[in-house]
Amino acid sequence: MITHFSLPVAWAKILAETALFLANFTIQRDFIFKTNRFVAAATDWDQYYTKVPFTAKLTRKYTLRTLVTAIQRFCGEEQRIVEIGGANSCFLDGILQKLRPLTYHVIDNNQYGLDLLNQRLSSNSKISASRMDVLDVKRGVAPDADLVFSVGLIEHFDPIGTSKAIAAHFELLPPGGCAIISFPTPTWLYRIARATCEALGLWKFPDERPLLRSEVLDSVTRCGDVLFEKTLWPLVFTQRLIVARKRPAKSEAKKAC
Repeated sequence: MITHFSLPVAWAKILAETALFLANFTIQRDFIFKTNRFVAAATDWDQYYTKVPFTAKLTRKYTLRTLVTAIQRFCGEEQRIVEIGGANSCFLDGILQKLRPLTYHVIDNNQYGLDLLNQRLSSNSKISASRMDVLDVKRGVAPDADLVFSVGLIEHFDPIGTSKAIAAHFELLPPGGCAIISFPTPTWLYRIARATCEALGLWKFPDERPLLRSEVLDSVTRCGDVLFEKTLWPLVFTQRLIVARKRPAKSEAKKAC
């Protein structure tokens, strides 16, 4: 390290020992003492909405820009939008300003987050919200939409729940409607960042399960055709964003979608 990077001995030692610590922590967590993550407590969303980490406020700006660009490119403006898992939606204001949707409906099962959102809604007749579990979403119960999206939702379930949560996006769409799903993916950067936060006791999402692209695509492609994919590296806790268009339901696909 000293030869290749011309670092002082003290800094080289600090960097090397930090890297070894994180690698050791990750190896022991993921391979030696691997356990079922879903015996852990669920994420405390009341606490999260009470005090949102300042880093989230920074990364949301990038996520919003990416969302808006994807919607404009593949879905169009002035549509009926449903955000699943939005609670006190951090994307609502930006989307209203840039895309002028006909309606915007938020679905979440966290009452505290929805209460915060309702305080912001005022008398805007375009915006509404309802308390509902994503696993119970059905057409007719929730509003129909031209675009359904979620950010950081489907990773908080076991594999069966994740598949159901993905299908819920398409359940609310007519053929030709768009679904946008963003979820954490276990890149090397995600693993290092998460291991660091867990080691420091800063990790607040015990039930978050970073998802492989293949698992998500297996559920998405049952109902829709993928139009676009992108890994959001600047988030550090890297997310994969997928845009898909619902295809006409036929035979077995009709039952799943």
